Parts: sequence; structure tokens; C-alpha cells
Amino acid sequence: MADQLIKVITKDEAFRAFALDGTKLVEEAAESHETSRLATVVLGRALLATEILAQASLKGEERLNVKMAGRGPIGQIVTEADTKGAVRGYVSNPEIENIVNDHNQLNVAGAVGNNGAFTVTKFAPYSNPYIGQSIMVSGEIGDDFTYYLTHSEQIPSVIGVGVTMNPDDTVKAAGGFMVQALPGATDAQLADLNQKLQDMPALATLLGRKEGPLAILDAIFGDQNYDELQAMQIGLAAEPAKEAYAAQLATLPSHEIQAMIDEDGGAEIRGKFSGKKHYFTAAELDTILQEVLKREADDEKQKEQDEQENDTKKD
Repeated sequence: MADQLIKVITKDEAFRAFALDGTKLVEEAAESHETSRLATVVLGRALLATEILAQASLKGEERLNVKMAGRGPIGQIVTEADTKGAVRGYVSNPEIENIVNDHNQLNVAGAVGNNGAFTVTKFAPYSNPYIGQSIMVSGEIGDDFTYYLTHSEQIPSVIGVGVTMNPDDTVKAAGGFMVQALPGATDAQLADLNQKLQDMPALATLLGRKEGPLAILDAIFGDQNYDELQAMQIGLAAEPAKEAYAAQLATLPSHEIQAMIDEDGGAEIRGKFSGKKHYFTAAELDTILQEVLKREADDEKQKEQDEQENDTKKD
């Protein structure tokens, strides 16, 4: 079964909510980036929360980028998502060693840190990017997304994300939810929601049921107490083709490409977001080099023509 995100509204129209099962996408991200057990949990939580945020706040061809810099040992966490269900991301230190808390559980907050900035950049066609910022408040990631929405965008929200690992460091379950209060929500309804969130089972337990994301929504609102608005498949963003990386290499100066040929006999490029490697042979680099040399020659020729025209105007 493919990873899925479901959007609903409660029958009393007090809340809208999103729930997702992203077990496969987190597992694929872990494999691509060769993350440690702790890094898998951190990156997984960030990917899940970013996907939820994108579906809750974007439309059309918009996309968003989230950067978390809590100054912890895992370094910066960067994620991106669009409206079509595609998400990608990376952490600066994917090989971080396990850190545990007093309960001998993975210490996500200790790895991420809570002394830095949380930045969301939204991109829309034909307009300037919108940048929103808040502070890192816990390093648990879900809490940090919640704080951003509540304090930066003034949207009362709760985001919860979780990644549970198997003993062999593979992903057992990964998912999350977001609940947002609508204008008609009363204080009593908000208090009742808060209690239900505190009493709900662990996400891993809920995702183990056949209902998937619906099990999360049932645990929060009760069975049949909401109307489904949308269901969509989600997953990792497609890896750019090798040609895209060749185009990036073609932007380098010719002497740098020549050095790759002479010193290394080729080049290996690893996608920052995908973690996947692409290898360019010396012959492939030479083809790119010839294009760059032609471009540099054309640029030099144009520069000489411009200088001659300027000299003529002065005379």
C-alpha cells in the first residue's frame, strides 16, 4: 500500500485535520542518505511534518522549504515539499551516533538542539518568496512546527510526528497528524481535543492497523465524527536525471573540470536531497569541458568586441 495523506473536517466544523502514513518514504530516505538510526528518526519526522505543512498551506504550483538550525550535533535539517505530495530533505550529519535520554530512548531533541532558527520559505510562480521565521523551542520537530504555525502564522495548530525503528535499524512505522482549530471552535471543544491528544495511543500502534491514517483520525475525533475532504498518495520527490547534474557541471570554469579529469579521472556527484550518487567518466567530463571551453571562448570574443566598441565611441 502506498503512503497516504488524508484531509478531513470535523462534522461540527470546529477543526480540520491531516493524517498521514509515510513509512515507505522515510524508509527510502534512510536508504538513500545512509542515515544512522537517530538520523533516520530526525529526518523522518522533518519530512513528515513538512509534507503536512505543505498540504495545509500551499496551493497550485507553490512549494516550500523548511530549514531548522537548532545548533545540535546533527547540524542543519533542510526539507522541501510541493502540493502534489512530493517531499525531500537531508540532515548535515547523517551518520550521527545514537544519543539516548534518561529513559534509554533516542534523544531527538539532544541531536537537533533548540537554540536556533526555524525558517519557512514559500515559493510561488511570478511572485517574491515569502519567508516566515520563529525559534526552535524543543528540537522534537513536531513541537517546533506547532510553535511556528501558532506564533508566526497565527494559526492555532498541533502537529505530531513519529518514526519508530525496528531492532535492525529499519523503519517500522512513520506517520503524523495536524489539527487546526477553525473560527467556530469553542473553549470546551479545544479542551476536549487537548485531552484526546494526551490520551491517544502511540502513532506506531495506530499505523499498525489496517486503517492507516484513518486510525489516527479515529483516535483523535472518534469514528464517524469527521468528513473526508481529500486523500492523496505521497512520496519522495523524483531524483533529477543525470543530465541535470551534467548541466550543473557545465557552469564550472574549464580549469576545474580539467582538474577532475587529470587528478581524479572522473567525478562523483551526490545529490544533497536524494543522497544518490552519479558518476561521470573522464570521457563524459571531456564532452562537458569542450562545451565550457566554447562558451568561454565566445564570452572572451564578446568581451573583446564590447571593448572595441567602447574604444570607437571614445574616439
